[in-house]
Amino acid sequence: MAKKHRWTLAVIASLGVSGTAWAQERESGAVEMDVRAAHGMSGPQVAIGVNLGLGLGHVYKDGTSRTGAREDLKITDAANASLPLLAEVGYRLNPRFYVGLWGSWEKVFTKTNDISCPENFDCNNYQWRFGPEVRYHINPASGFDPWVGLSVGMEILKSHVKGDTQLPLPTGGFAPARIDTRVEDRGPTYARISVGGDVRVSNYLALGPIITASVGSYTVRTGEQTVTVTGLPAQTSAVSAVDDGFHALFTLGVRGIFRAF
Repeated sequence: MAKKHRWTLAVIASLGVSGTAWAQERESGAVEMDVRAAHGMSGPQVAIGVNLGLGLGHVYKDGTSRTGAREDLKITDAANASLPLLAEVGYRLNPRFYVGLWGSWEKVFTKTNDISCPENFDCNNYQWRFGPEVRYHINPASGFDPWVGLSVGMEILKSHVKGDTQLPLPTGGFAPARIDTRVEDRGPTYARISVGGDVRVSNYLALGPIITASVGSYTVRTGEQTVTVTGLPAQTSAVSAVDDGFHALFTLGVRGIFRAF
């Protein structure tokens, strides 16, 4: 009986120790998750940023100019720079990985040129870009958390150009006319690489730099041009066909990251 009693006590003690260890492990895991959540290392996130944008390559190739000649429109000839406003919505799966959606609206600061924005014309250009993104955080537990992201997407460039000019007449001479052109160029972002870092300001806010580089192409061009010659009815026609405009876009800016509940 004594042996049986001692064996029973041993089993109870063993179960007690195991139960305590399991409870401690569970509590430790809960604390770890709480720490991750408190430091913005997991859960839903929202980010807003402002950037400076530059581009290389073409808006389109093999277009037809107003004189009937072949023309290519380079980004560097059409624009000085852009001002993208960035927004991100996503979920931090764990301290290392983030998945979400990114989007930007950017004002394009046009450059006077003979092709897309003649002198004394009113030129208004802006662009939408958006798509899914995955991101890897390199050192999530530190005060400065560097990361790298990869995404794809879509680009939509809208242009509105209007102004007064002189059109040549078949009989010779010129006639005053007003030209109003609205064009949309759109196509895929094949790849967009982003690099940045988050500096923790509080448990719910971080700030940091962001740099992006992307390659894409405007594969579809639609729009119409209305020409009004004084004393004659307005004439509207579709914009001429062009070849794809392959290009690279770069941005540099800052962003704020917010925990979303």
